[in-house]
Amino acid sequence: MAGSRPSDPGTASTPPDEGPPAPARPRGRGPGRLRFLLIGSVIAAALAVFLFVGLGSDSGGGSQAPAAVGSTAPDFTLPSLTGGPAVQLDGVGKARHHPVVLNFFASWCIPCQQETPLLAKAADAARAHGSTVQFLGVDSLDQNANAIPFVEHAGVTYPVVTDNGRVSSGLYELYGLPQTFFIDADGTVIGHVSGPVKQPQLDRWLHRLGGASA
Repeated sequence: MAGSRPSDPGTASTPPDEGPPAPARPRGRGPGRLRFLLIGSVIAAALAVFLFVGLGSDSGGGSQAPAAVGSTAPDFTLPSLTGGPAVQLDGVGKARHHPVVLNFFASWCIPCQQETPLLAKAADAARAHGSTVQFLGVDSLDQNANAIPFVEHAGVTYPVVTDNGRVSSGLYELYGLPQTFFIDADGTVIGHVSGPVKQPQLDRWLHRLGGASA
């Protein structure tokens, strides 16, 4: 009687109709991972726009330190955008007991392109009505070659200074443009608008400062 030879337990048999094992799938960036990275990029871009454009809030109490509402506006001196003597904030306002509308802007800032002509008209109207309110523009992180034609086209006649970020980002700790501070004759910040100021807001603050707008 012929017996069958036992198979070697250490040897695995492969069915004759089965080919070699499929190669392992490489670990790469599959669709799920790419989708996750894309969503993260969109969120980061949206956050950056939010920070640089500004919040658009009308602040009557509480603001970004150190120029918080109720505090003394930090004084500074910066070179004039169009040449001539440097301009000091307190020299425009507190030293002469004049209220000040202090606006931080840039020619590359899209909301500023809509806001600056509004401020220019308000400043001219306040001057025509004999108001003591002074306007001061701070062109921040900009190039003079772009900023000068920008303010001329907007009709700005009030003083504008140029800032490399030392005042806007450093002294005032601003993280978006435009930003407007309303400072009374004693140098105290009584209002702050983050984002483009609207006509009703501007009218209200000008009247509080003792001025008038058209």
